[in-house]
Amino acid sequence: MLTRDRAVSPPQKKATAAIILVAFLMLSCASLAQAETISAPYSAVAPCDFVESLEFNGTNANASVTEQVELGPRTTGSNGSAALRALIHTQLPLWDVANNTYTEDNITFTNVVAKLAPETMDESTPRVVIVAHYDSRDVAERDPDINRTMDPIPGANDAASGVAVLLELGRIIPFMDLAYEVELLFTDAEDQNFSSGSLYGSKAWANAQSDAQVNRTTAFIVVDMVGDEFLQLTHVYPGDVALWTTIAPLASAIGLMDTNEDCNGNLGRDIVNLSISTGVIDDHVPALNRGIHAIDLIDIRFGEGAEPFGGYWHTHEDTPDKVRAESLRDVGLLVELGLRSEAWIYDFQALEVPEDDSTPPEDDVQNLDEEKMEVERHIGLGITALIGVLGAMVLMIVLSLSVNLKREQ
Repeated sequence: MLTRDRAVSPPQKKATAAIILVAFLMLSCASLAQAETISAPYSAVAPCDFVESLEFNGTNANASVTEQVELGPRTTGSNGSAALRALIHTQLPLWDVANNTYTEDNITFTNVVAKLAPETMDESTPRVVIVAHYDSRDVAERDPDINRTMDPIPGANDAASGVAVLLELGRIIPFMDLAYEVELLFTDAEDQNFSSGSLYGSKAWANAQSDAQVNRTTAFIVVDMVGDEFLQLTHVYPGDVALWTTIAPLASAIGLMDTNEDCNGNLGRDIVNLSISTGVIDDHVPALNRGIHAIDLIDIRFGEGAEPFGGYWHTHEDTPDKVRAESLRDVGLLVELGLRSEAWIYDFQALEVPEDDSTPPEDDVQNLDEEKMEVERHIGLGITALIGVLGAMVLMIVLSLSVNLKREQ
């Protein structure tokens, strides 16, 4: 609807201009929710120096998703699970790959661990661990067809997408000439219905680590459910606060944040939004509980307009056609850039290992688990306070200008 413009007196113009100016400042400050200040022990790097070198191929990763699903269900102990382990070994010929089998709660499960170390490897060499669970869920409890809820899901997004990212990274990492060790950890029994427990693979890995291995692990990054066409990665709690601060500069550099400019000066897409925090219990938690810097890169909204832990999640609609090469590429490039730029490396020997305040007490973890992790909260109390102060400033300016207006009248 068109409206006629009204004449504005000079004092009113001043008031209007002041309000617009302060509103702009408020919006600018709100964008600081995704500020790029790096917290110790990490240091700022120059990601733009490495962007032109990035090689991650989303098409390759997308083909891997289909290949995995065609193996059939990869539930713990299944033939599909064994076939996928063999496939992982085949596709990582330049890595030292091993199967580690455990039995807990009468469940036998197998992690696949791939290691790549520099020639000068010694006790002072840092290690970065990139993680994905390879088991697909054994039931589809959220499927609308009640006759199929006890059948295993295809697991294209929930399992195969993370594995696909790791396998494509595994193809290119050997040629990066990194000065530190990288470990690709494929965990089993992350989310199976046949037991009241979960995260068996990541718990077994964490429990098997010596104190020396824990100390030299400078980052533990889980990649889970990252293939959705409508990809949205948010901050995840619990998670290491310092490690999370390294993500925004990397995401900004490759255009994954619509609040920040990429290396070419263009505003990015809304793929990474760290102003939203979501409670998720995933494979990063056992590492956190060992004092390792760990975070979870996960999209808990599967499908257009999906609610947290909704959409196609844990249904038979978790199929390859719902996964996109571009989404896999976005996540793969983010991790590749972090590796190339050494964003997750620090001198662990020069530090005393502090108690990690970001690790939740066991009771808190249990509470999150019992609530099915369906909790979402918007963080930024500092920003809220700042906006409140600016709001008060707006009010003072408007009142002052109103007084001047009355005097001029």
